[in-house]
Amino acid sequence: MRSLGVVAASVLMLAGVGNGAVLSHSKKPVATTTTITTTTTTTIRVERPQANWQVASSTSRGVVVDYRMIDLSGVTFRTIRLRARTALLRWHVGTQDPPTHALRIPADAGPSINWSNEGLAGVVAVFNGGFKVGAHAGGSMVDGVTLSAMIPGDMTLAIDAAGHWKMGRWAKGFPGANFHAIAYRQNLGPMIANGQLTSAVSSPNEFLWGDPLHEKPLQPRSALGIDVHGNLVYVATMWGVSPTYIARALLAAGAVEGMELDINPYWPVVGASFSLLHAPGNYPVQIPFSEHNPNMYNTGWERDFFVALAEPGSWKCSWTSPGLRALTGVAQPQLLHQVCATGPAH
Repeated sequence: MRSLGVVAASVLMLAGVGNGAVLSHSKKPVATTTTITTTTTTTIRVERPQANWQVASSTSRGVVVDYRMIDLSGVTFRTIRLRARTALLRWHVGTQDPPTHALRIPADAGPSINWSNEGLAGVVAVFNGGFKVGAHAGGSMVDGVTLSAMIPGDMTLAIDAAGHWKMGRWAKGFPGANFHAIAYRQNLGPMIANGQLTSAVSSPNEFLWGDPLHEKPLQPRSALGIDVHGNLVYVATMWGVSPTYIARALLAAGAVEGMELDINPYWPVVGASFSLLHAPGNYPVQIPFSEHNPNMYNTGWERDFFVALAEPGSWKCSWTSPGLRALTGVAQPQLLHQVCATGPAH
């Protein structure tokens, strides 16, 4: 899938030396050649730090997660960014929501980080999901199990077996014939489309964007988007803000497509680590004044959430899982394993 960081190709070229002939011991002119080696080096671009962003975690591939604070007229938003070339994503179901009824959700998508599986790659960030199923804000599916029906037109984050992501409205053709999703998470319609605020964001009916606590529209909010490079950006604030404000924060983070996640003080939670965690650890990058420590995802939480992992250090290798087979409604564990283009991982 991906090649080594540096690949050298040697080309042998034959050429005459000097005047093209020398005298041999027999005094007869003898044409000679010499070998000239030309080396062409192709370097895979690593993910580099960027101005106004601070690096949270990195590997030999470069930056995996970076973060910043976005200030909009004095209101601050915690922002983290997952680099598409160095990070992968998984989605988890909570202990209470989405309800699983009698369906068994495998540990790889259960209510806590699956350390025996996800810890192999190294956890680099965690963040909250969307509204409760009872809010009728969209559908979801994980590991082959549909937890709530998908709603046409709703904004959808799709995740495939390799942890890659796509975002778009649920419709025929999404996420594409070559994108084999193992998880879907919807949450209302789009906030950002084609790099612009949607008309719904500017609607005077702010209740389109969820049921706010005590019916007060200015609430803590979180949102998720994809930028022009395919990177995933998460923004959240504990300030009371309107839907327009959280959408503007997505734009400021570079999102060209975006959706709202959960709202109200108790639910927005994010954490990014400063290293790859292979066992329960800490996530120093958080939302200021958050009501929760993201460490709770280490051991279990009642609502759905996302886990970001790091790709292997070698560009030759990547993490993936089996993908789904044609088994309707049957849970299919998605255990990670490493695949390499040629030879062992480095």
